[in-house]
Amino acid sequence: MTLAQLPTAKSTIQNVPVGIVNQDQGLIGKSLTNKAMHNKTKAAHEDHPMFKWYEYKTVKAANHALSFNGNYATVIIPKDLSQSVQTVGQTGQKSTVKIVINQGRNHTLATNVSSVLTSLLNKVGTSIGTGVLAKMAALNLSVPASQAEAIANPINVKTSIVHSTKNLEAASSVFFQPIWITSLVTTMLLYFASRAFQPKHKKDVLAFKGTVVGIVALLSLIVGFVTTFYVSQFLGYHFPDSPLISLFLAIATFAFIMFFLAKRITKKIYWANKLWIFTMSLIPVAAAWVGRYITYPGPEIFYLLVFIAWSLAYFYLSYAIVNQLKQDGDLKAYQKITGMFIYRFIRSYWFILSVIVTLIGIYIYPPIGIALGLIELIVNGIKTNADSDNLQK
Repeated sequence: MTLAQLPTAKSTIQNVPVGIVNQDQGLIGKSLTNKAMHNKTKAAHEDHPMFKWYEYKTVKAANHALSFNGNYATVIIPKDLSQSVQTVGQTGQKSTVKIVINQGRNHTLATNVSSVLTSLLNKVGTSIGTGVLAKMAALNLSVPASQAEAIANPINVKTSIVHSTKNLEAASSVFFQPIWITSLVTTMLLYFASRAFQPKHKKDVLAFKGTVVGIVALLSLIVGFVTTFYVSQFLGYHFPDSPLISLFLAIATFAFIMFFLAKRITKKIYWANKLWIFTMSLIPVAAAWVGRYITYPGPEIFYLLVFIAWSLAYFYLSYAIVNQLKQDGDLKAYQKITGMFIYRFIRSYWFILSVIVTLIGIYIYPPIGIALGLIELIVNGIKTNADSDNLQK
């Protein structure tokens, strides 16, 4: 539950991806683009610049990056900027530079980005206006008082929002907490039910497992759809794809509480499985970071650490299961799990050696980390036993 609050609590502006589109072919547009992209403003007590700029040739390309590539904002310089700045002394009309904010990325950070970008563009506009006034002074041109302010800052900054999260700031918590707590309670109930169950025949085991799967599936559907219902009705959150969100919540709940790799769920298996699920949830985060900064060693090392944590959690879960199988006298299933290539690989020196080689490779050429990880997954997939998903036989 603490991790779910990271997007809100950790909202420091640092290397935030921002796009810029210069539609103006004049010198003013190029100057504004250059000054914005080379601005090295840093957050307090931080070593990195606030923004990482990406220049796009068209608004369409920038909008695509804003919605799908993770950009937080787009600055759009209009076609008439240079002409407007040159004639502002006669017309008194400012040119409008647009800022489009992707609020859906992170509500708190998007608000901060909007404020800082507006301040930055106004500062650049003032710099341009100062240059214009200096040229007018050199030519001994008089400036009407009514137009002085427009000349001093010839740029008007206008902000708009896409993917609005108005009234949705706490959505991560209202969805996460119900399914997480429900999965905990249900799993504990299944644990106590499995302890009381004493099968006499194999068909009793299958009937019991089938009943449990049915109960979990039904409860998961109820949790998914009821959670979306109360979030909409009581908290006032409305989503365009409520059925899809409900189905996703149901699948997430079902995934949290399925424990059928052993004959009965022990506390050790229970917590080992929770640890494995947690490490698995970090993989998309690490992969997204690597995908954006694939040539940097930092994201690759983080991905490697997550992969190591996932592997060790998987081994711990397997170890807990085989110990329980051994206690239950199911030596056939015990031998199949301990004989699996991935189980033997993780507990061998080859696993440590592969980590060291990957770490060295990352420092030499960062993408090697992903390449070696892919090779390891392929080898593990090829070496997986054909009947590894059918241990009862």
